[in-house]
Amino acid sequence: MSAKMLALVAFGLVLLPAAYAGETNQGVKEGVVREIDLRGYSRDKTTGVASKPTKICNAEELAKAIPDKVWRDRIAKQVDFDKEELLFFSWTGSAGTDRLSFKVEEAKNGPVVVFNYKQGRGDDFPRPIFRLYALAKNWRVESTK
Repeated sequence: MSAKMLALVAFGLVLLPAAYAGETNQGVKEGVVREIDLRGYSRDKTTGVASKPTKICNAEELAKAIPDKVWRDRIAKQVDFDKEELLFFSWTGSAGTDRLSFKVEEAKNGPVVVFNYKQGRGDDFPRPIFRLYALAKNWRVESTK
């Protein structure tokens, strides 16, 4: 099994275009996904798992995922729910060494966005960690498992 496929299976989260890349995603490969800055956002705890993000498609779903109104308003200014949706990752782990990254890769049916979570050493006290990404709405989440 190739290292690339192993990474996909280990994390199990791949985003694929709902339509063929040549139809609606042409020329937007780099603009398909971007991180929304959550530095300073906190909650006392989370029951989330890094490999199972919450998909947020509208303001009502954002309100459920982000209870703090100040943060919701800040996030809402950065996303156009007519064109984008959000993936909200939350988990308890090592704030210093846990890593969540993504990359856009070419695939048989067009580009895919692959998220990769790497659990840290856990040398520090486990704490809630939050990451938020805006994605073009015509992409969907699929599991490789």
